[in-house]
Amino acid sequence: MAQDHGHPLAYRVHFAAIGWADRHGHAAFEPGRLAALLGKDGKDGKDGKRLSDQSTRNAVARAKDLHLVSPRSGAACLVLPPHLF
Repeated sequence: MAQDHGHPLAYRVHFAAIGWADRHGHAAFEPGRLAALLGKDGKDGKDGKRLSDQSTRNAVARAKDLHLVSPRSGAACLVLPPHLF
């Protein structure tokens, strides 16, 4: 669901946090990985266009505002709020 462009970006950040979280509620991403995950799909299995760094930060900030991820979250590590795990 994190890659489904039918969902608002903030919720896609939330889905990425859920989908990649470890047992402590932390979802770690290599540099640029979250931006690529949230970006546009490529055609024929090729890499698509990744989200800009600013757009990725804005999406994470919006997810924080909606309490979908912890205030401690960033593009490198999304943290689930305690009530979700």
